[in-house]
Amino acid sequence: MYYIGVRFLLAFVVMGVFSVPRLRALSRREWGVSALVGLLLFAAFFFQTIGLMQTTPGVSGFLTCLYVVLVPFFLGLFTRRWPSLRVWLGIAVLLGGIGFLTISGHLAFGFGETLTLIGTVFWALHILAVGYGATRIDVVALTTVQLGVTGLLGLAVSLLTEPFPGLPDGRSVWIILYTALAGGVLAFWLMVAGQKHTPPTIAGVLMSLEAVFAVIFSILAGYDQLTVQSVVGFALAFGGLTMVQLGAMAGLSAKQVTADLAAGALAPEPDLVGREVVRKSVQQPGTEEEGRRNLAAKYEGQAGE
Repeated sequence: MYYIGVRFLLAFVVMGVFSVPRLRALSRREWGVSALVGLLLFAAFFFQTIGLMQTTPGVSGFLTCLYVVLVPFFLGLFTRRWPSLRVWLGIAVLLGGIGFLTISGHLAFGFGETLTLIGTVFWALHILAVGYGATRIDVVALTTVQLGVTGLLGLAVSLLTEPFPGLPDGRSVWIILYTALAGGVLAFWLMVAGQKHTPPTIAGVLMSLEAVFAVIFSILAGYDQLTVQSVVGFALAFGGLTMVQLGAMAGLSAKQVTADLAAGALAPEPDLVGREVVRKSVQQPGTEEEGRRNLAAKYEGQAGE
């Protein structure tokens, strides 16, 4: 936990230098949402880290990637709008590929695996919270607050539960600096900025490819070998990603679009097409109501062709 605390607090300081005016402009509600995002991020890291102490990295990576299923599941529970069957099939194929790449031997469930799954729930909730906040709060300010909350919680928990590890050596300092800047400032800013324009289900799918790229770079660096199992895993992972993208592009029916437009629904949709249609409805020339009627007529006409 010391590492998490120091890493994220350093990232917070770097982001804070460039975001003071943006932080001052946040409302009390925006501060609360941003702090909640940071709390969810810390909880995800906490349970994943503790669970990793009692399971293998491959099993931990696979179980963590299950958020790719939980994100659309929670989204369906919260909004009553479920992804299409093609999206679910694509997610299943993607998970199969990740399993081929990360798991060797038997997948047994114990205390470590249970903690990791709890962390996975928080990862899924974090993705949904970021998706909510990114469309309503300044991206830089949201990123800065979540980094600060995660760092403070990590340092507080480590002070209460762990002995002081001592000052880091030269190599550790470089590792902390790299993970704070690349894995903290850059990664989470890109995540928040990307989710401002990406539905949560697609965001979860794309972020789950972290495990795939980890194996790719491990092979390139000489730590792992390219085997038949890894080739099958790569094929399934990227094939599943393609299925999800195609399913999302065609997942929203004309009737659902028409109903959303007629009801004046302007909230982000769990589907790429729905999100773009809703956004365009307020960009049409003339009145907002006229834009809704035109789009509704357009999609009803396409449905009848």
